[in-house]
Amino acid sequence: MLILLAVLFLCSLPIISYLLSPVSPQKPLIFLLTILLLGAFSLNHTSLKPLFGQWANAHQSDQIYKMLQDDLKVSDVALNEFISTMNSTEDSFLLGVEIFYKSLDMKSFNSSESIIGILNTSFQDQSFKVSIYSLLSDLRDAKYPLIGDAKLLLVTAEPASCNAKKLTAVVTIPNGPDVNIAAKDFLSPDFSQTLLLDKSDAQVKGFDLPSAFLYQEIIQLELVVFCSKNTFHIFKTLDLKYSENNEEQVFIYANEWLKKEQ
Repeated sequence: MLILLAVLFLCSLPIISYLLSPVSPQKPLIFLLTILLLGAFSLNHTSLKPLFGQWANAHQSDQIYKMLQDDLKVSDVALNEFISTMNSTEDSFLLGVEIFYKSLDMKSFNSSESIIGILNTSFQDQSFKVSIYSLLSDLRDAKYPLIGDAKLLLVTAEPASCNAKKLTAVVTIPNGPDVNIAAKDFLSPDFSQTLLLDKSDAQVKGFDLPSAFLYQEIIQLELVVFCSKNTFHIFKTLDLKYSENNEEQVFIYANEWLKKEQ
């Protein structure tokens, strides 16, 4: 507000000089017009819906829409200025998300990727990170529709004399984030059937098996089988670079299980 007052004062100096001059004609009209103009600018500045602000927002909106139409990288300056007009940080983020999904509808994937990058940089609070992972997941599934069906197929033999009550499967990325990309409990598992892990078993949407397949990660699979009397486990390291058709079949033989100390 102080900046506005300073600017208005500087702009009014020539008018004040004109009004103070003894030979200046039509002083009342000039004075009235000055009051009306300065009042209008002040009102526009303090209004919740300023007229000139709406014009500026419309121009920014058209600019961003043109980038989406042409599937161009969205300007971080243009996007941040546009979404910053909202009343809260959460509303600004949601407006950015709305623009992201508009780019997906238009299949403007270059624009989509740039929008996620801007949102990730501009909204550093951890409360936004899960939502950003979700956006990455939706972008991946739209851009690479087949990768969303990526899966691990577990062909597993039961340990000897086990009578399994439960089998737990956990998939992680070694030296990666401390979040499982898949975790699932199979109650009373049927070892005659192939067991399945896919994106529905992720703890965080977007940080999942399809992403691991897409980026050809090296993953670690841990299986723990809870028998009536003992517990057995096994670790397998898998290089998804060699997988085919976004699937990886893992064979576990009865003699590979290691007894887990209680």
